[in-house]
Amino acid sequence: MRNACGLIAESSPSLISGFNHNQFNNPQNFRDEIMENLQKLIDSHQKAELDSQQPGCSSSIFNGTTNNLSNGSLNKNNFAANFTSNLSFSSLDPSSSNSTILKSTIVAGKLLSCFVIGGECRLCFPQMKALCLGDIPTYKIDEMMKNLAIINPHSSEEQLNVLKRNQIVPSYLPKCELITKTNAERLIAMLKLTGSPAPFDLLNNQLRSLLLPLKVAHDCFGGCKGYLYPTLTPNPCLECKTCHNMFKPEDFCLHTHSPTNGKNTCFWGFDATNWPYYIRIDDETTEGDELILFNRNQTLEEEENRLAIFIQTYLARQQQQSIP
Repeated sequence: MRNACGLIAESSPSLISGFNHNQFNNPQNFRDEIMENLQKLIDSHQKAELDSQQPGCSSSIFNGTTNNLSNGSLNKNNFAANFTSNLSFSSLDPSSSNSTILKSTIVAGKLLSCFVIGGECRLCFPQMKALCLGDIPTYKIDEMMKNLAIINPHSSEEQLNVLKRNQIVPSYLPKCELITKTNAERLIAMLKLTGSPAPFDLLNNQLRSLLLPLKVAHDCFGGCKGYLYPTLTPNPCLECKTCHNMFKPEDFCLHTHSPTNGKNTCFWGFDATNWPYYIRIDDETTEGDELILFNRNQTLEEEENRLAIFIQTYLARQQQQSIP
């Protein structure tokens, strides 16, 4: 089996150049080094995404949360505490000075127009529906929105005029709904992100265990638990424990089988590009884990190190692929 140093070097030789190889004999030093390099990589990756694709979204909140990585902390409680301490809530009043400035953001791979209100992107719902859900019947969209308790407010007259002037909506449209980016992600995920069949359905659990899976989970929109198979990248490498379908990391953090449990919850500020902060090691044992993860004596710290290496390698590969 390749060691961690070789795995990172294979994905991106530049990432390993700063490592002191003697640190691999010291788990704590190795962990600190991984976290430091991971923070730098995510910083550069996120800033590049925001500069080139999401001019309407600020990176200040993200930059504040990256300190969690340098401290070696990836658990949800520390992230949530730091995240909320860095939020600066502005007025939700649509008449605020910035609410009529047209910006853009990426959702489901599509560039969409939006206004930023209260720190959250509010997308033009007709445009989002046409570009991201064009193949889904309207009645299914309406039904899913009802199930998810999504209610879209109408744009102000000024916002509607801005959308018309920029030819985002037809000039004859009397009103236009706005949907938050978070709710748009939820809606698209429930209607389209169903995953793909696992490539090892017919293999027994002993053979699956040879892929060295990690137990992982996320807590977004009802949460989900699964197995991460780092060796399957760049193909979908996260298996849902419930449906056994496979997902990419950025899609897995949207996947849930309990979407209506939080009907009274206001979901805010979700961004799939922040998936490294949403996915965590699952330290709870559930039925069936022992069949796939048998003969494994890794500590929680060792599993978190493996997850950190996977994140760093995955982001490095994405960064390389984005270079023309």
